[in-house]
Amino acid sequence: MINHFEIGMSIDKTNKQQLQAYELIETTNSSFFLTGKAGTGKTTFLQTVQKEIDKNFIVLAPTGIASMLAGGETIHSFFGLPLQICTPKTIGNVNRSKISIIKKVDTIIIDEVSMVRCDVIDAIDYTLRYVMRNSLPFGGKQMVFVGDLFQLPPVLRKEEAEIMDDLYNTMSPFFFKARALKRLALPCIEFVKVYRQKDDVFLGILDSIRFNRASYGELSVLNKCVDHPIPSNERIITLCTRNDEASKINLSKLNLLDSEEFCFDAKVEGDIKLDANMPAEKKLSLKCGAQVIFVRNDLSRRWVNGTIGTISKLSQDEIQVVTESGEYKVSPVSWESYKYEYNSKEKKIVKTLVGTYTQFPLKLSWAITIHKSQGMTFDKMILDLSRGVFSKGQLYVALSRVRSLDGLFLVKPVLFGHIGTSEEVIAFANRFNDDSAIRNEISGGKYLYESLRNKNWDEFSRTSLNLGLSLARSGDWKTAARYISQMFNAMVSDEHLVNSIERNMLPISRFNNILVDYVSAALCLYSGEYEQAVYFADRVRSMRECNDVLFIKARALTLLKRYKDAYTINIELVKCLDGEFDAKTYYEVALLNETQLGDPGLGIMQSVVKYRPEYDNSIIKLRVFMKKYNIDLTDSDDNENELVVQFNSDISDDEMVNQLRTFRLNRKENYRVFVKLLSNYKFEEQ
Repeated sequence: MINHFEIGMSIDKTNKQQLQAYELIETTNSSFFLTGKAGTGKTTFLQTVQKEIDKNFIVLAPTGIASMLAGGETIHSFFGLPLQICTPKTIGNVNRSKISIIKKVDTIIIDEVSMVRCDVIDAIDYTLRYVMRNSLPFGGKQMVFVGDLFQLPPVLRKEEAEIMDDLYNTMSPFFFKARALKRLALPCIEFVKVYRQKDDVFLGILDSIRFNRASYGELSVLNKCVDHPIPSNERIITLCTRNDEASKINLSKLNLLDSEEFCFDAKVEGDIKLDANMPAEKKLSLKCGAQVIFVRNDLSRRWVNGTIGTISKLSQDEIQVVTESGEYKVSPVSWESYKYEYNSKEKKIVKTLVGTYTQFPLKLSWAITIHKSQGMTFDKMILDLSRGVFSKGQLYVALSRVRSLDGLFLVKPVLFGHIGTSEEVIAFANRFNDDSAIRNEISGGKYLYESLRNKNWDEFSRTSLNLGLSLARSGDWKTAARYISQMFNAMVSDEHLVNSIERNMLPISRFNNILVDYVSAALCLYSGEYEQAVYFADRVRSMRECNDVLFIKARALTLLKRYKDAYTINIELVKCLDGEFDAKTYYEVALLNETQLGDPGLGIMQSVVKYRPEYDNSIIKLRVFMKKYNIDLTDSDDNENELVVQFNSDISDDEMVNQLRTFRLNRKENYRVFVKLLSNYKFEEQ
């Protein structure tokens, strides 16, 4: 039982996986995948953590209806992504407001991620790294990917198939194939406690269908539901595989009713993009006696999403519905569309209402498609597979809507051909609920969280190095490599790491592979074994080109005082960056140029200050360079800024650091003006 952090009152304390997910969000910045079969409480959990955990959250989803149900915004709208395939290095069109949100958000929740393609995930990663100006996966933001991969997969249009195959070598672009996720441990937590179904036999059959391992015996039990007599005097819904089937049944049933038909048009206000998948009908046609289904939970708990009833009273001004629990007057409800905005005054991200879609929360319910039934729960249900299934996971989605076998009525037997689950999804599911991986991520994530949150890059890189060293010594070279990579991604300067590892602490491995050599190169660099660092870096490069090992080699050569050789490697590294900003490379190139090679480093160090203004050492180094050339920082508006005065004075570097920290904490406007002046100063005019 986890008891060393505060658990919300509405979290199920008997649910181990809920506790683990809560702790990851509460105490770390680690990204993870949250999954679970239908009815395991994922939605309720996410609503709870957003209320109880003191972080800035945003919730995004792949479609308009999914984002409305999740209370967020669509992925493409928020990040300004193109609707076609996102090619490598796609940067979203984010405006100044969105940039402010991204900089302040702690956790980004991607709901219904099973429908999100891998190229979209990579575009999100690249956009976040571009905005945050660091190389950490997703710019250092915590990503919580939520969804059930065993349900409906991402859609790939015919014209996109060739491009996707070329970019990712796949025709099944599941989110977990994103290149960005290969840089993360991405622990996978599966909620296993089911709150919807109570029938243990049925739960076992559902699990078997979910993992594509159903037996003849299980199908025989399931197919006994073909013989269930369908009650003629009860409200019961039919699930179909296709829209035209559902529409045909509903229309024919409605036409049989000998009562007046009334039509109710949805009311649209503000910025709402209408499509065929709105949460309620744009034009709702009803008659007295019609069977309907509620498509939204009632705040007073009179009905839930999936409750079936019958229209008992109907006029243009009033609708009454009878359900098993009573007769109720139904009023229109509004689905709200939000956008996120940053409130600079309150220093908080706020959800701003941009539009509403208002309609009665009802649909004709003699029949509904399996696709549109997602998220609903039925006590009784007819399943019609007469026309087969057209996507993997469709049978599982359909069967998991009903609570028990007693409430299931099959028009035709379920065949093995109806059961389809991607082998890639099944293989990925082998990672679910790996306690060791989850514990490691929680443990390591806690050490790194505060330093990342406070943008203390030196502490973050030191902690990452120590974690990498510890894991390598224990033989876990794979996880060690991830922490070393994380260190280099966040690093601005490594001066505090040089000789920080005792040579007798270096791990020894009998294995020769790229991960061992990569970790060994980094550990040798920071233990003073510079020749060995070059040796291991070259071994890695013989197998695969890697920016990190170029940096390691350049730094080792610099520390060996082979400055011209280091310069050559740095030139190669800058070319590999291909225009991307990398703080540690720019910092070291500027330092090497100014202190050893006689080349100017002012402008290069200035770019580090511009993109990492919270890093005091780069400001101090730029100050040293400017004094070397007798350059004072001046304000063209002749406004005397006290921090500018201190910067130009003869106070020591340590005193200047204290001044920077004081102004950053207590006189933020003065500090902001100072950094802007320093970042935009035109040295070429001197």
